[in-house]
Amino acid sequence: MIPGSVNEQLRHYRKRHYSGRVLALVDGLQYDQQTGQQLAPEDDMVISLFAGTKDIALAHAGPWLIDPKMARDRVADLGELELARPGVIWLITSDSLERQAEKLRPHLNTRLPAGRSALLRFWDPRVLHALNAVCQNKTARELFRTAEAWQYLNEGQRFTINDNATH
Repeated sequence: MIPGSVNEQLRHYRKRHYSGRVLALVDGLQYDQQTGQQLAPEDDMVISLFAGTKDIALAHAGPWLIDPKMARDRVADLGELELARPGVIWLITSDSLERQAEKLRPHLNTRLPAGRSALLRFWDPRVLHALNAVCQNKTARELFRTAEAWQYLNEGQRFTINDNATH
């Protein structure tokens, strides 16, 4: 089930922009451990953020975008997963599933000070919460501007990242 606060935020967004949707950013490993099933790509319903990247071999465990409106059979799984494990972030966006994935893919890796690259697990609500706290300048907050709003649970409390501020 999509949380009421996410649906309410979507209603407000639609009043300003006339369209919008909710997408779920899901940790594939957490989903597998919760449901006993691996996520798999499905046209216009489920897409791996690792699709088309050098990390495609990690797709089963990595970030997935799910359109709950199209993949209605997964909505209950997502609601249960969100409550049980750190594995779901709800995005408010006007973009299609594929376009939202394209916006998120450049943020999968980050450059470390020594010049090495590291995977940035922004699809984990605990990591996202920490990133929101430490990313203060405009460049550092670029990830958060890929969607209108991000909603997630952290230690049982719901947070929203919207317009570069936490509500």
